[in-house]
Amino acid sequence: MPKVRVNDIEMYYEIHGKGTPLVHIGGLAGDARTWQRQIEHLARHYRVLAFDNRGTGRTDCPDVPYSTRLFANDTVGLMDAVGIERAHIYGISMGGGIVQEVAINHPTRALGLVINCSFAKMDRYGARVTENIMNVYKAQGPQEAARHMTLFCYTLPYFNSHKDEIDAKEKMIGDAKRPAHAFIQSTLACVGHDARSRLGQIKMPTLVNCGTEDTWCSASCSQELARLIPGAKLKLYPDSSHFFLNEHFDQSMADILAFLGSVQVAA
Repeated sequence: MPKVRVNDIEMYYEIHGKGTPLVHIGGLAGDARTWQRQIEHLARHYRVLAFDNRGTGRTDCPDVPYSTRLFANDTVGLMDAVGIERAHIYGISMGGGIVQEVAINHPTRALGLVINCSFAKMDRYGARVTENIMNVYKAQGPQEAARHMTLFCYTLPYFNSHKDEIDAKEKMIGDAKRPAHAFIQSTLACVGHDARSRLGQIKMPTLVNCGTEDTWCSASCSQELARLIPGAKLKLYPDSSHFFLNEHFDQSMADILAFLGSVQVAA
């Protein structure tokens, strides 16, 4: 699969499907492989650009400060490199923070926004979870950090009843091949993200999604996002946690596709 020079790094990317472009931005949990099921489903309807963020997977991992704005500049630089002028911008968790920065700083590049399990600024609990995961990564390495992380990604009933799925997800997250400095910089980018005073600048149609039982990026964080983004729609998925996109795969994909289909795209 291809790589391309973007800013100061070589970025790994994949393009799936045909049609209106959709840029898929992952979060702290691994690289693009983490959301392959969702990417393949979206690619039935859109031309999906998926990639590994700086600091993870097959993209370069420079030892410099990271921020959601830097990630957003990488995203737009990648769009330039592959010839995408405008696209729906879709992000998960930290990726939702990156979506916000794309919309605020590069507003002409976005058609519609989908912000999943994210935050305008992490609440105290979410920041503590993120810092604890970072400390596990530093002390015990990526595999143990992945095993710790998934405790905050699924509800207790789902975690207990989907062992094979979650074991595979942990392995994928733990195998993302990033040095400790890159994971640390990514966690600091999450904790440092704060777009609250700027979200009123966002003018494009926006869908905000979250699981009601998400403790890492709580439903109250998504409610705040929807309140601060003019005209944003909010969808809460009952009895699901941070990875509601797995726990409610069919319904969440249907809702996202319905929203994207309602966004008017100029010919």
